[in-house]
Amino acid sequence: MRTPFLRVSLTLLCLAAASSGLIATDSMQAIADRTLIRELMDRYGIVHDSGTPEEYANLFTADGEIAVASGGPAIVKGREALIAQARRDHERFGNEPAANGKTTSIMRHLISNAQITITGAGTAAGTCYVTTVVKKGDVGPSILSISRYTDRYVKQRGEWRIQRREITIEFGNGALGKQLGFGGG
Repeated sequence: MRTPFLRVSLTLLCLAAASSGLIATDSMQAIADRTLIRELMDRYGIVHDSGTPEEYANLFTADGEIAVASGGPAIVKGREALIAQARRDHERFGNEPAANGKTTSIMRHLISNAQITITGAGTAAGTCYVTTVVKKGDVGPSILSISRYTDRYVKQRGEWRIQRREITIEFGNGALGKQLGFGGG
């Protein structure tokens, strides 16, 4: 996995820049943390679409939660609920034949326009857009929705994790969702 390599590279870069006096150590740590959080954001899309339920839950804190719409109550909370959610998603969306003879998810989550703010020692907040593209049989690839993730992050044992993710669907293609058999966009 790239994360250990990236972490070591960022640490060495931070130490070199800080020891040369070019950039303050706290600024370099913030840059490193924002980079690692951005990697977590991107990893979410890949793991959601093709990772295991356990890999999905590992992106979150043990009490991690997902809510729909800003400020809404959690619809999924805790490791076991996150694993169960990932299994349900794989059952619903993981049924398209792939070139290698296996099956693949019918959707891809494309993460963009990330903004990350370090809010304290080991805490951060962020937001990004997510474009959900679907392809099933002869349908697509087509955009199902454009959403926004609003996140809170916590650093635990040197690793950044999602503590809370709020999902706001900004534009959805309800007709496409119906056509694919899972309701609105």
